[in-house]
Amino acid sequence: MENKKPILFDVYPNLEGKVPWISILTGIPSNVDRLTELENHLKLIDGEIYIKRDDKDHKIYGGNKLRKFEFIFGEVLKKKKKGIITLGGIGTNHGAACAIVAKELDLDCELFLSLQPVSWHVQRSLLLFHYFGAKLHFTKMFELGVIKSLLFRMIHPKYYLMSIGGSPLLGFGTHLGTIGFVNAIFELKNQIDEGILPEPDIIFVAAGSTGTAAGLTAGCKLLGLKTKVYPVNVSRDIVVNPKNLIKIANKSIKYLRKRDKSIPDVQVNMGDFKMIKGYLGSNYGVKTVKGQKAVDLVYELEGKKLGFKLETTYTGKTMAAMLEFLEKEENKSKKILFWNTYNSNDLDKYLRETKFEYEKLPKKFHKYFTRKLFQCWQLSDCPEDIRNKCPAYLNHEYRFWKVTNCKLEKNKQSIIKEKLSKVIILEDA
Repeated sequence: MENKKPILFDVYPNLEGKVPWISILTGIPSNVDRLTELENHLKLIDGEIYIKRDDKDHKIYGGNKLRKFEFIFGEVLKKKKKGIITLGGIGTNHGAACAIVAKELDLDCELFLSLQPVSWHVQRSLLLFHYFGAKLHFTKMFELGVIKSLLFRMIHPKYYLMSIGGSPLLGFGTHLGTIGFVNAIFELKNQIDEGILPEPDIIFVAAGSTGTAAGLTAGCKLLGLKTKVYPVNVSRDIVVNPKNLIKIANKSIKYLRKRDKSIPDVQVNMGDFKMIKGYLGSNYGVKTVKGQKAVDLVYELEGKKLGFKLETTYTGKTMAAMLEFLEKEENKSKKILFWNTYNSNDLDKYLRETKFEYEKLPKKFHKYFTRKLFQCWQLSDCPEDIRNKCPAYLNHEYRFWKVTNCKLEKNKQSIIKEKLSKVIILEDA
């Protein structure tokens, strides 16, 4: 792995050796692309839209978790732990990233997974967790998962407990992951200075466990940027709320200042960010009409040519919030940065190697494969020779007609569409 040390260590050399870190990222600095087609669609007046491409910051699995893991796993190795324990929903992207990095570093990975709406994404994730060597534990309720993971840690002291999303939970857990995004803002500042983009007025980012948004806000404050962070709440209010963000951000700054007194003595407050609500839906992980429309629009205008796609749990809802913000006349001259926290790397080759053998998973997870069918090839008993060559096979997209010209008979396609419409539920939220 390329040993590309954090920019924070260049700016504040006293931090090196005092802040645990290990090189994990392979695609940094992550690119910044301008979304000109989206600007034209929204009819902006001197406004500009950019996207920070963290979706490609790692060779196997991109996204925001990897920035956090450079610091968290640095501490895991420093403390000579045998493995890592973490938790999330049964389709958690955090769990996938954790399993992949743990395998790279030859560490055990124990995932405590709580129920979320069952989907093909969930099925894919469970298979990939197992493929990358994680051990899975089912907990019906998130709160029960917290208790079970704590008990497991008590029994296994050589394991490191990382809270949901790599962020502190209710004041408990490490702030090291947040420092990964303080460092990310220093990376962004270099790109601003190089003329890659202007200093943004606003950064839109998904807020699932608050750590990413807290790090971005703290970084902007430390550098004295005018940029305001707009975290979009896509998870539970108990985790994603202004008080929690302020606490995490300020504890992260305090942690850094304790190790280097030359770091500015600043405090994040309510004026440094604006938390956006109203896009979650009735519960975590549900698909919404606005979220799906945002995913589709951005893919058609920008994603196809630039090689990224949003999803409906985090980034799609965040994009929906950004689009509605920019539809207002008073915002059409704003300089906006959308921070993409979702992986864009293709995992299908790994998924194929699982051969969809869900029986290898713990028995408690089997029902999530037998109870509902979500993909066209599952519903049609599609012949193997057609299926293996079809771009819709194993694809995240439920709507096969968006992905390929189906080779099956037209009447069979109509039947499959009708069946899919019964399992693709979009909330009007």
